[in-house]
Amino acid sequence: MIDGERLAERLKANGLSQSELARRVGISQQTIHKLVVGQSRGSTHIAAIARELATSPAYLTGDVDDPHEGAAPPRPRPTVQVATMQVLLPDQRALARMFLGILKASEGMSQDALSDELARMLPKGLGLLQGPLVFEDSDDVDAPPGETEGGHDDRPARRRA
Repeated sequence: MIDGERLAERLKANGLSQSELARRVGISQQTIHKLVVGQSRGSTHIAAIARELATSPAYLTGDVDDPHEGAAPPRPRPTVQVATMQVLLPDQRALARMFLGILKASEGMSQDALSDELARMLPKGLGLLQGPLVFEDSDDVDAPPGETEGGHDDRPARRRA
């Protein structure tokens, strides 16, 4: 049986909202709320809840008084690379040539080394790809790329293939 007061105390101690805890554990905020207010006394997710709150299931159920006793170490948060860009990819043949070149250059590598190399090279390789560009005709054929009669057009410059 989960002690709602202890759950609320650990939420506050970790600076988490019920919604954030629920998102991290993969359950609904309503489930966390029911545990806090005592409408629900148990959960099959108690171990995950305890881990996110830097405590143990035994503390949340009132079996021990030290919130750190038996607490599992926190899971490291995954690191991500964020890239936002507009990309027009060439046809499948051009992509296949790029991948074939990478594979030929990496012959003899272990799978781990190859996967690291591909992850390192992919952004660079996509930046180097060249192929036919998709375009839309403008009503004003004399306008420079990226501009129309009405002024500046936010679309990227276009070339005819």
